[in-house]
Amino acid sequence: MILDQILEIKKEKVNLRKKEIPIEELRKQAMQKVKYDREIKGENFENPFKAALKKEGLSVIGEFKKASPSKGIIVQDFNLKEIFHYYNFLGVDAFSILTEEDFFLGCDDYLKQIRKISHTPILRKDFVLDFYQIYEAKLLGADGILLIASVLKDSLGKFYEEAKKYDLQPLVEIHNKEELELALKYDCEIIGINNRNLKTFKVSLETTKELIDLIPNDKISIAESGIMSITDFEKMKELGADGVLVGELFMRNIDNKEFKEAYKQFRNQSI
Repeated sequence: MILDQILEIKKEKVNLRKKEIPIEELRKQAMQKVKYDREIKGENFENPFKAALKKEGLSVIGEFKKASPSKGIIVQDFNLKEIFHYYNFLGVDAFSILTEEDFFLGCDDYLKQIRKISHTPILRKDFVLDFYQIYEAKLLGADGILLIASVLKDSLGKFYEEAKKYDLQPLVEIHNKEELELALKYDCEIIGINNRNLKTFKVSLETTKELIDLIPNDKISIAESGIMSITDFEKMKELGADGVLVGELFMRNIDNKEFKEAYKQFRNQSI
């Protein structure tokens, strides 16, 4: 399976990075950043990624997505600043920046570059399987981090707590009832329903339809993957999603004026 390949390579790369900077050293650096941020913002500041997703209306996370295992190259000329200005024009509430290098062609530097020029909340989207990646996310400037229930399984709670210690808001991704139960067991606040099966990479918006009513009202629900039209935005809103995470649709319409106008019209109606 592709997921197994991704995780195997990810584990190898994290272990190599640990040889360059030991995990304890990285943890200390991340905690220093936490202390600095709290001095500037105050001890009880609200995480901006969470704040962006709990506002009234449908929140939208725009993803910086160059490629995927199932679709190959999505954006040939992956110009970060162009995409940044495009998302600002669309008025997305948060960014999702892929940092997985081998299958999605992302990188840490993308996140660092956008952080330097923007205060928009950023989710580091990667396949997290080691605390090391949590500390990296903090130092890169992320506000949120993706935790995948099917990857972490019973370790989800430990990873969730560790991320929160470093003022990172986890978006916990689930795909079925069992994974949802796991997310609720650990009282996860933001739950992403991935319409893509990570084992087969097949996509169905029915996944959101089947699971969203099982998510308590005090949680924030995010529909992910398979949103390929304005109609799909409307469907997710009607189903009761608090937000959506969209990559490919946005990436394929950077120069499409008709799409931009239709999207802006939808957003004006949904706020």
